[in-house]
Amino acid sequence: MKKQTTPQQRRRFYELHQDEATYQEIADRFGISKECVRYWCRRQRDGKGYETYYHHESPGLLSHFDPKVRYCVLRLRLEHPRWGPNRIRARLEKRPSLRGIKLPSETSIGCYLHQWPRFRRKPKKKPVRQRSQQPTAVHQRWQVDFKVGIRLKNGLRVNLHTVCDPVGAAYTGDFVFATGKRQRRVKMEEVRAVLRMCFARWGTLPDEIQTDGEPVLVSPHQDSFPSVFTLWLKGLGIEHLVIQNVTSNAEVERCHRTINDYAVIGNEDKTPEELQHILDQSTHELNFELSSRAKDCAGRPPIVAHPELLQPRRPFQPEQELALFDLERVDAYLATFTWKRIVDKNGRVSLGGKQRRYSVGRSYAGREVVARFDPTDRHFVFSESHASEKIIRRLPAKGLDIGDLTGLETWPTGPGPQQLPLPLFSTGGGKFLTGK
Repeated sequence: MKKQTTPQQRRRFYELHQDEATYQEIADRFGISKECVRYWCRRQRDGKGYETYYHHESPGLLSHFDPKVRYCVLRLRLEHPRWGPNRIRARLEKRPSLRGIKLPSETSIGCYLHQWPRFRRKPKKKPVRQRSQQPTAVHQRWQVDFKVGIRLKNGLRVNLHTVCDPVGAAYTGDFVFATGKRQRRVKMEEVRAVLRMCFARWGTLPDEIQTDGEPVLVSPHQDSFPSVFTLWLKGLGIEHLVIQNVTSNAEVERCHRTINDYAVIGNEDKTPEELQHILDQSTHELNFELSSRAKDCAGRPPIVAHPELLQPRRPFQPEQELALFDLERVDAYLATFTWKRIVDKNGRVSLGGKQRRYSVGRSYAGREVVARFDPTDRHFVFSESHASEKIIRRLPAKGLDIGDLTGLETWPTGPGPQQLPLPLFSTGGGKFLTGK
């Protein structure tokens, strides 16, 4: 057995060597090998000291388990790249070769696989999104949110719509609509009716309406044609903003949760009409009487903190909607787009939905065409994608008249008084605006 040297002896080796003693002489004196003396002398010469440091390598993940376990984990993952630790753990329990052997937990399996980059999930690249400029004045931007399928005790279900003003921290409007058991989405006419009631309640049009990407409000990404809802707002001079993530609608989400807790929870035994009456009263209290936690309100009710909420930004009355609706504004907006379409086997393409098809001729079946809107005569102009100057067809636009976009009847001789699709509720209207 080799003799173990002490730190004091190693230090003495170097001192003797400094006094010109040879390695062999020092080795004979202490009864050890010359190589040992040389190692410790040179180590101290290089400034590394004379202490011994032991480095214990980590035994590795799953080292306390049978080697067959590690083998099976790796094999299962290689054979099934999409399997997670839970699937692998479940399969290990069924393998006859591992019967009676202790198995690792799902967490241990996940950590074991994570040490190899090929088994790690590649992080998704988040697209860089430009955040819309934040509003600075009341009635500049209204946010809209929905909660669908709220179950009442009488078996009915309702959809709750909430509209808020993020700058004024005000509850612009809260409305419920009875719905079917299978309806899982809001209807555009519900949203439009809610906004019309909010326009009438506050006597103003906002500059912007912000919603999420609800399919009935936003055209599918692959279509790229503006939705009827967007064009309706555009005709009223309102910009339609679509959020990219939930946090962009944080204010209305908070208002939505508050009004649900304040007015809906505990009143599930009411009819939709009774629940709407409670919502109207609750909205009035939250705006005029109860203190707000919003930063700018400083503990005051929103109307007290922001009295400008009662001053219309863009005056509006329900009977004036058709007079305020500007079709030329819609046409100018549509003229900024170009749409690429593949002609179907029947020589048709769709713009704004399958129900709006335009025939460009069967000779162009399977070919790509480009469409643009000409506001001078309200026609769509179709041309070949590789030769945009060559016009194929000029066809009149479908479904883009005032009646189509507003859902309101137009008078033969011009705009006239119009009836809202839903009546204003008794506690809305005058009492809401006056605060009495």
